[in-house]
Amino acid sequence: MTKKKLVLAVLFIAIALFCYKRWDVWFGNPPEPGYDIQHHPARVLLTVGPSESSRYVSWQCDSVAQLGWLDLCDTLGHDTLVYETMGQPFRSRAGVAAYFSVLLDSLRTDTDYHYRVRVGQDTSAWMQFHTPAASDDFSFLYFGDVQDEVDDNAFDSLLPNIMAHNADASFLLFGGDLIERPMDKYWKKVFASLSTYASSYPIVSVPGNHEYLKGVTRKLEERFPLVFPYYDLEATDDNALFSFKRGDARFFLLDSNKDFWRLWSQRMWLEKELSACKEKWKIVVLHHPIRSIKGSMNNWVVKQFFDDLVCEKGVDLVLQGHEHGYARFNVDTSSGKGMTEPLRLVSYCSRKDYMLQFHGDVAKWGTDSRYFQRISFSGDTLSLSTFDAGLQLYDRVKIVKTGDSRRLIDEGADIPEKIRVSDWFRANKSAKKVKKFEENIEKWRKSKR
Repeated sequence: MTKKKLVLAVLFIAIALFCYKRWDVWFGNPPEPGYDIQHHPARVLLTVGPSESSRYVSWQCDSVAQLGWLDLCDTLGHDTLVYETMGQPFRSRAGVAAYFSVLLDSLRTDTDYHYRVRVGQDTSAWMQFHTPAASDDFSFLYFGDVQDEVDDNAFDSLLPNIMAHNADASFLLFGGDLIERPMDKYWKKVFASLSTYASSYPIVSVPGNHEYLKGVTRKLEERFPLVFPYYDLEATDDNALFSFKRGDARFFLLDSNKDFWRLWSQRMWLEKELSACKEKWKIVVLHHPIRSIKGSMNNWVVKQFFDDLVCEKGVDLVLQGHEHGYARFNVDTSSGKGMTEPLRLVSYCSRKDYMLQFHGDVAKWGTDSRYFQRISFSGDTLSLSTFDAGLQLYDRVKIVKTGDSRRLIDEGADIPEKIRVSDWFRANKSAKKVKKFEENIEKWRKSKR
């Protein structure tokens, strides 16, 4: 055998072994356990609609196509409105369940609404939500990946504490990987964690890779748009895309999990939507960071499609997840024109921690906690505050916008960074990876001295 053939043979074997090792990661879908059907209306979720005066409500009941209803009334004593809908059965890999959704439109501002859902003779309890007053000032909460295991109660106990301090939040926004896998047991876990907040606060989410079924081509499992019915997949070339308005801000939800040939239509959609946007603030939300914190080649395709666009179209804030670390990126203000690119944030709210590649493009790093953000709009100012699992302030930054000029105020630089290898990482990764992560952290600390 010639030297050239030997090299090719070794290379082929190495590639084959690598593919064998990564096969389940790329293409493997663990079998879904069987599950019991909800025979009464359950898993009720309130979310946003196509306008500020609308809301969607979705729920699950039984396993066949049948009529369902939603009864809506308000505290002003108006007549009860009855909305009718047909259930949509969905057969997963382990069972079948029917999903219902209703669009509530022409809602009044600053009003308490009571509602219940019905299927056949089964009726849910009465639930309540409040529509905000007509104002451009508002706040919302952002959570990166939650991705809890069934026996993990960390988010269950964290969320009530968060909501006790943020009861005025307009909605809760999730950056994908709300579930660990597309299985009923994980959806059950999500609704147990959200508790009554699911039916009283609008819950919004972009899809993450864990909402997808793996394969040669990637497929968003249908339960996701059934739970979040604001996604009209037929209207967007099977992409989970949506934009909605709140106050003087518009949110653009992307699906960064799609195969690369689908990202072109997403870019065209985003470019069109950003160009038509009349609101003062533009916020883009997607699962995969446009600029990775795990390595320069990670999410390379996503970066090629969206990085220049969010700069050219004046996006103010990009919210991301996926990489299980906290990172608030530097914003270049060297031109003297203020901010010429958006503020970029990567965050997570999961026990899982990934190895990070620390670099100077990031102004603030964080590991080994569950982080969340309170993002507020008041007049010319957007305020982003990050809190850790103990509800302690970890980072804060403001954007002040006057006309076309944007100025960044960093109020988090003096808050100490929390950068360490977590117990979860030590328990779930090899000793070699733990050592490498420790070396990355030590190298970064030395560079900051």
